[in-house]
Amino acid sequence: MHDGSRRSERLRILMLEDSALDAELISAQLQRAGLEFEAERLWTRNAFIEALDSRRFDVILADHVLPGFDGDAALALARERVPQTPFIFVSGTLTEELAVQALTRGARDYVVKQRLQRLPDAIRRTQQEARERNQLAQAQAALDDSQAQLQQVTDAVPALIAQLDNEHRYRFANKSFLDWHGISLAELLGRTAREVSGISAFEHALPSLERVLLGERTRFQVELVHRSGQSRFVQMDCVPQRGTDGNVVGYICLGSDVSGLKQAELALREDNQLLERQVQARTAELRGSKRRLQAIFESSFQHQVLLDLDGHVVDANVASLASVLAEKHEVVGQRFGQSPWFATTDDVGARLDRAVAEAAQGRSSLHSLDLELPTGRRSFDFSLRPLLDGDGAVTAVVSEAVETTARLQAEHALRQSQKIEAVGQLTGGIAHDFNNILTVISGNVEHAMLLSERAGEPGLMVSRALDNALKGVGRAASLTQRLLAFARRQPLHSQATNLNDRLMDMQDMLQRALGELVQLEIRAAADIWCVEIDVSQLEASVLNLAVNARDAMPHGGRLTIEVDNSHLDHDYAALFPDALPGEYVMLRVRDNGHGMDADTLARVFEPFFTTKQVGRGTGLGLSMVHGFVKQSGGHVLIDSVEGGGTSITMMFPRSALALPSEPAPALPGLAGYEPREETILVAEDNDDVRAHTVDALRLLGYRVLEAHDGPSALRLLERPDTRVDLLFSDVVMPGMSGWELVREVRERWPEVAVLFTSGYPRDHDAVGSQGRVAALLPKPFTRSDLAQAVRGALDGAAH
Repeated sequence: MHDGSRRSERLRILMLEDSALDAELISAQLQRAGLEFEAERLWTRNAFIEALDSRRFDVILADHVLPGFDGDAALALARERVPQTPFIFVSGTLTEELAVQALTRGARDYVVKQRLQRLPDAIRRTQQEARERNQLAQAQAALDDSQAQLQQVTDAVPALIAQLDNEHRYRFANKSFLDWHGISLAELLGRTAREVSGISAFEHALPSLERVLLGERTRFQVELVHRSGQSRFVQMDCVPQRGTDGNVVGYICLGSDVSGLKQAELALREDNQLLERQVQARTAELRGSKRRLQAIFESSFQHQVLLDLDGHVVDANVASLASVLAEKHEVVGQRFGQSPWFATTDDVGARLDRAVAEAAQGRSSLHSLDLELPTGRRSFDFSLRPLLDGDGAVTAVVSEAVETTARLQAEHALRQSQKIEAVGQLTGGIAHDFNNILTVISGNVEHAMLLSERAGEPGLMVSRALDNALKGVGRAASLTQRLLAFARRQPLHSQATNLNDRLMDMQDMLQRALGELVQLEIRAAADIWCVEIDVSQLEASVLNLAVNARDAMPHGGRLTIEVDNSHLDHDYAALFPDALPGEYVMLRVRDNGHGMDADTLARVFEPFFTTKQVGRGTGLGLSMVHGFVKQSGGHVLIDSVEGGGTSITMMFPRSALALPSEPAPALPGLAGYEPREETILVAEDNDDVRAHTVDALRLLGYRVLEAHDGPSALRLLERPDTRVDLLFSDVVMPGMSGWELVREVRERWPEVAVLFTSGYPRDHDAVGSQGRVAALLPKPFTRSDLAQAVRGALDGAAH
């Protein structure tokens, strides 16, 4: 036990125990339980009485059997002298019958010495009960004092005050109330309002009293009989009284004699009735007219504001207030040019003030304005015109505004769409011819290198020239793919994709591209949804955005790439007409570079637009990203602040397919020349491309037939001595397209495998399922590309 300031917090225990050993066991048990106490042990009757009379104890612990003295006698003495002190038996011989008798006589608990571990909890429980009894006694004393003060205060008030329960029985009344009725408080308590006030007065007041019992504060007048026998009018204010559970348990009434006021009121009412009828008739006319005008004003879709001749707001309708998220009282009295409609837009307020001044002089005006409002940047056509009275004098100014935001956005979107479509059509045509030329160039260069290698070791300069030619072909092919991606006409090889896995696979490549000065962070998302996209185009897009971010952070910085599931709601889709509401997977690339200004941001997706130095970019990077995401059915959002970094968000629609469980197997490598049994029919209208393709396939060991168009290919297939395993057809051919040729072949020779090729399959999206069941090899292609695609088509048909 501790000494000092905490001594007053210890329990004072009176221990009536003749066994020193048992007393030590009890003390040890209490110490183990964490109780702080001071114990005084004694075992004789006289010592016990002396201790009770001279000292205060918090609890008494008593053995039942004592020498010359027993526990029952000790309990009787304690109940007599200190009835509030808890008494607990602690005995080794206490039977259940004796315990019940002890509790009946006033003991708080009993504990057998064989189970002393119960003793600390028993003591704590008795202490808690003692505290609660003490609090109850204090509360009762405070209540008695409060009741006496209430009676004293209310007796000094001339008003009639009474308290009734929910059965309308009186529980309290002040002196004025008792004097009014000529009865004493003892005669009043317990009686009902019906008995005291009379049946007529009670029935008149009953509807108001019932509303009070429902929790409503009421006021009413009632005619009560004074003790003198005279009837007088009393104004009653009744307030509901609630219990601790919140329910109404009664009410308090405050009454005032208003007989004199009542008589004056009746006289005044009689004098004014005629005048009131006349005023009501005229007022009804004016009110009806005002309601009609106000209804028109408030229901208008136009933004309408009424101004006085000094340009201050007098009234504003619902549509105008909704645009600035304001209530009417917040704008009334403000100067129109400094009101919330114009306060956050530079150089507009003064212009509007001048227009209001002109309208006050009788001159109307029209203004097209772009305003920064709490609801966003919005466009309006404002008209300000004078409001004339019957004599032609200007009495007010009316401002009317029609929102043009949606129309201007639609016009801008239409112009942008027309521009993109025109460039897209040009891109497709160029890409078709360009890819055919590249196919011939790359094929012949590769063929020349192959022949040179077979003839012997080529010269260093020849080998280098051929190698550089192939690199040029690769760069031109990449440019063509960017053009097609921008125009949304590239053939996509979509597959179920886990964006988490794809980004983690790219981490090393991205870090090398970014260099040591840029810190890369990739944030994957748990339970990511599946998307169907072209993985190679995704990787090219992410790499392109990463390189752009690196260039925007020449002195280093941080690049964050994050993936998460997202929902686009109808409100968001309303802001972006090309976005559809639904479930998407978000891929966001965010840097802390120098950012872009508003002019650059407005043109960032335009083809061939670039802020980089000559030779450092084609201007097709972001337009390629935009075209790829749009062709995948998604949505692109860009956000940039000059000096604050750039964030580009790609949203891909959620797919119903399951996420791939493992990566797709790699394609087999390029096989060397070996004789093969398969026969391939090449249908290609470009002579140079056809010649290169036929030579390359023969070098790969295949038997090859060639046709310059679709009808020629059908005639070859009809020959009885011809057996074809694979039809390798261009998509775009004069007369009969590749799609039409394949449809005919599928109907007549379903065993023939099909492989398409094209530099620009312009009707790829229109053929439906017919085009989706065959693989497509994009031009230009190398010998290795051709070998892999042909082998894959043949092996796929065999299975």
